[in-house]
Amino acid sequence: MRLALAGAAVTASLVVCPAAVADDGVEADCQAIPLQDTTHFATSAPSLPLQEMGVDDALARLKKLRVKPGEGVTVAVIDSGVASSAPIRRAGEPVRAGVKQQEPVYYHGTAVAGLIAGRARPGGGPVGIAPWARIFDVRVYDEPDASTAPDSTESPMTVDNLREGLDAVIAAVPTLDIRIVNMSLAIPEDPEIEARIARLWELGAVVVAPTGNRSSELPSDLPASFEAHAAGEDAAPYIHPADLEHVLGVNATPAGSSNPDPTSWVLENSTTDVAAPTAGGVSYSLRGESCLLADPATSYAAAEVSGVLALLQSARDESIAASVRRLLTTANGRPDVPNTLVGAGEVQAMDALTRPMQVDDDGTEVGAGTVEHEPQLLSVPDEPEDVLAQTRDDAVWWGLAGGGTLLLALLLRPVLARRRRTVSR
Repeated sequence: MRLALAGAAVTASLVVCPAAVADDGVEADCQAIPLQDTTHFATSAPSLPLQEMGVDDALARLKKLRVKPGEGVTVAVIDSGVASSAPIRRAGEPVRAGVKQQEPVYYHGTAVAGLIAGRARPGGGPVGIAPWARIFDVRVYDEPDASTAPDSTESPMTVDNLREGLDAVIAAVPTLDIRIVNMSLAIPEDPEIEARIARLWELGAVVVAPTGNRSSELPSDLPASFEAHAAGEDAAPYIHPADLEHVLGVNATPAGSSNPDPTSWVLENSTTDVAAPTAGGVSYSLRGESCLLADPATSYAAAEVSGVLALLQSARDESIAASVRRLLTTANGRPDVPNTLVGAGEVQAMDALTRPMQVDDDGTEVGAGTVEHEPQLLSVPDEPEDVLAQTRDDAVWWGLAGGGTLLLALLLRPVLARRRRTVSR
């Protein structure tokens, strides 16, 4: 059975943020940069989602504390593969689960990995949220629309490929310390996949998945009525694996996009746990060049949340369940009153990093912690110069001298009086 990609719809005419600019001035976003073109593309634009979520502030704080965001954390990316030219740290050998091409030919997996852990651009502009994290590349398809014919040179997404990819991740968890598994995919229900995802949670890794885009290319089992938003909409029964227990379901917010109405971009889904903005995000293309992601898309939002989790894991000695709870509690909504569009709210990375909080390893209890302060060196202020000190010292000595003379005179007075009496006789 073929699977559906929970990626961005191709809507180049709706680009409202600065785009990657080629040598000849042609604009393009990550999905529009041709693999064979020799024109150089790059962007110096800031990554808007990083500003919106407070990631810039979180990165600055970690730099002061000499913590490398994402260091020691491995994120498995189950997708279309990560281009070898992309400046991203790797863990282990890439896994090719049922695919036919040696190198990735579809941009999506590289863009997702770049959002999570892409290194900074040559000019210093940030790309990935956790640039020191390592990516375990698990390629489960070549092209989402590839033919299933035996003579096809490319593989589409299939359940068999996905099972094989998950098996590879489960086997690698102990050796690569995988804590986060990003699955920016929409898949059909499958008990075997569900069992594998449950096993990952038991091993200490959380699956992060999108809750669904609104586009003309909906999953085959999603009713056509979801092409347009309707009151009471809930895509939860149709979008998997975001609906599974222990999967963090992520929706996208329209911040930075051309249309502020979120329902024009994404589906309402009661299994949404949290949300993230994606319009104007910076990532890498198949050719390893920095590029922009134009529109809101839940697959990119899932990648950004995976990046924030990797950042938290590198900064705190806690379980992944505790980091998930921290993420939900500090989002800008209400985790106790979830919303079908944003869940607990939009992710706030700086708050998740710094808010005082105590969370059990299983992520079920939240309490007030101690306030965390910046390291400080305290010293007693210097006393002002005492300009009368010498005068006082002189007065004390003269007082002591005068007092001593008076005391001596009093002691000698009887003796001198007796002498005078003796002499007069």
